[in-house]
Amino acid sequence: MKAKTLFSILLLGFVVVSVAFALRKVGPTSPASQQQTVGTNVAGVTATSGGLNAKLAESQFSAVYFHAPHRCPTCRKIESFAHEALTPDFEAGKLEWQTADYTSAVDASLVEQFKVFTSTVVLVEVQDGKVVRWKNLEAVWDHTGDQADFTAFINQAWSEFQAS
Repeated sequence: MKAKTLFSILLLGFVVVSVAFALRKVGPTSPASQQQTVGTNVAGVTATSGGLNAKLAESQFSAVYFHAPHRCPTCRKIESFAHEALTPDFEAGKLEWQTADYTSAVDASLVEQFKVFTSTVVLVEVQDGKVVRWKNLEAVWDHTGDQADFTAFINQAWSEFQAS
């Protein structure tokens, strides 16, 4: 009987410790980490939180990955797949990659303008420092099951955006 009681106590302790670690991982981040100015996203590209408007003004065309502070596996896949699909255009200087937290007050006006409510990719054209047009590719969520399909979707949207 003692072995059964000891085993139950150990199992209960394991569950308590596991729940504590899980809550720590998914719980809110500390204010210090929310104010971090430089971070590295899934695609390995450095992102700064100095304001998306200023970053967009530096290039005619940008692809912006909007995300929340905590990203699910699908959100990370969207970022990675989109960045990989558009890399040839980044390298050719045709397009810039930006990331922005859609929950942050810093870029709230753009989040509202681009109608962002979840992780997404938005194509943006800027002229004379002002956004002249944009396209929210919220259908990225429909293409996350197959990277080739996702790449085709992103590349087609980018081609159509450039042509219009």
